[in-house]
Amino acid sequence: MRFNVELLLENESIPKDKNRIILSLIKHNFISYNEEYYSKLYKEDPTKTKDFTFSLFMKDCKFLRQEIIIPDKKIILNFSTYNMEDGIMFYNSFLSTKGKKYNIKNNVMTIEKINFIKESYIYDHEIILKTLSPIVVREHKGDNSKTWYHSLSDEKGKEIFIKNFGHQFNDTFESNRLLDLEELKIDVLKNKEVKVKHYGIEVLGNVAILKIKGKPYILDYIYKAGIGSQKSTGFGMVELM
Repeated sequence: MRFNVELLLENESIPKDKNRIILSLIKHNFISYNEEYYSKLYKEDPTKTKDFTFSLFMKDCKFLRQEIIIPDKKIILNFSTYNMEDGIMFYNSFLSTKGKKYNIKNNVMTIEKINFIKESYIYDHEIILKTLSPIVVREHKGDNSKTWYHSLSDEKGKEIFIKNFGHQFNDTFESNRLLDLEELKIDVLKNKEVKVKHYGIEVLGNVAILKIKGKPYILDYIYKAGIGSQKSTGFGMVELM
């Protein structure tokens, strides 16, 4: 399921840590609408892979050192999920807060419109995708001091990227489908490295075009749920080319 949400701002400036703001809004809406559902996502097993992702579109925006200037004072939030329950909860929770003001640092945000976006159906064994939000390749070993972010332009980055997807796949699908994962092949056709401020640190991201071969249901999952590390916090949303 895919949606876009029109968010209006009272002034043109927001903090550069934009994904943090949007994730805070999503969590606020979830907990206000259905606390049990929120707890299942974020408290019972917070490290479990979430089958959704999002991206932001800000027309003619300017990135300054600590803030982003958005002249038309409008953010388009694109949300995609593989999980039907997540989609229903997202839509209903945002609909329930439509028109209400949500305070962010030095600004106020209001949900103006919520639209369904038509999805594509995937039947083929090969697709080409481009990113709507940067893909993060995160190598994590125990604590934050042992966390590294990699480029998809490097062989090690590609290796960790595919390994991380294997963990996400295991969280979502049954173990008897692991053989299907061995057929998956990901080629990076184009990549540009970007730095993204995320929860106070600079994170290496990848704005990429990918060619992916595999079972259609796996390709469908990637298209709907996103790909890469931290995808439920605003990274790794993709669309078909």
